[in-house]
Amino acid sequence: MNKNSIAAAVLALVSSLAAAQSNVTLYGIVDLGVLSQSHAAPGAATTSIASGGISPSIWGLRGTEDLGNGLKANFNLEGHIAADTGAAIGPLLRRQSNVGLSSAGMGTLTLGNQYSPAILAFAATDPRGLRENFSGLYSWAYNSGALTAGNNGNNDVGVFLQNAISYSNTMGAVGLAGAYSVSENKGAVYSLGATYAGPLALSAAYQSTNKPGTSDRLSSIYTVGAAYTAGDFTGKLNYLRGVNKNVALVETSKVGVIGVGLDWRTAANNTVMAAAYFGKDKNNGADKTNSLILSDEYALSKRTTLYGTLTFADAKEGATLLTTIVAGGTAANTNSTVLNLGIRHTF
Repeated sequence: MNKNSIAAAVLALVSSLAAAQSNVTLYGIVDLGVLSQSHAAPGAATTSIASGGISPSIWGLRGTEDLGNGLKANFNLEGHIAADTGAAIGPLLRRQSNVGLSSAGMGTLTLGNQYSPAILAFAATDPRGLRENFSGLYSWAYNSGALTAGNNGNNDVGVFLQNAISYSNTMGAVGLAGAYSVSENKGAVYSLGATYAGPLALSAAYQSTNKPGTSDRLSSIYTVGAAYTAGDFTGKLNYLRGVNKNVALVETSKVGVIGVGLDWRTAANNTVMAAAYFGKDKNNGADKTNSLILSDEYALSKRTTLYGTLTFADAKEGATLLTTIVAGGTAANTNSTVLNLGIRHTF
């Protein structure tokens, strides 16, 4: 064998070893359904093909590389789409564009656009597990500065943090995570989350956002919650408090939301869920919404799920988005019924 052949063989071996040590995965979710609402925010009944009944419709690329000695490099790129029209929701990679290092013993360090550690902790005890609609996701989003004039540019509806550095680690049943969005004249964001996993699950989360270009706080939000699993039943209880200020730093809202829920696994591939949310703005007693949600999720396979969700929302005279758990809200001073029947497929 000549030198060129030997060199080619060595190069092929090195290339194959490198490929074996790294991987890239294309993944996504397509979630579409028919949504009928008796009283939308303007007051009229509506029917639509809606994207994101229980999960957001997304696409993404993620990958890892084994660096040896238990250390891995990882990246995640993720976009958000309206599957009913094919349009992008926000920037191309609105949800994630980050890179980091992880170690089983030392935890994970991540840089870039990423999920807020606080909302990931909140998901552990939200009565509906932060389903894309009809859940505490909207209590969190609307009370995290999303509706505040001069909204912090590093805080995307309280869910995604831009220009952020985060660290997370799991020690037995305890998970801890924190993130800081560097201001860059958009405003700093501080996010903390803690969870305890077991038959009794616990969670606590806190997040605050500063006014762009200052150290003044525009909004803050926190949640505490618990969930308990006994056989086929899981009960959940959570409390959320969100405080927002306007650009003059005058407090405009102080919203409290109590959520309670029960999941019943009726079969290996079927779960019935019941949940109730009670939201009220202490700075505006007329802004109050009580919501009841009943749903069923039936898995046809590991990738495909049929679902049906029925929501009753009692919005008082001064009800706003701050106290709703429905995307876009419902008409004030009205009892609204929302029915969503759909299918989710993951790949």
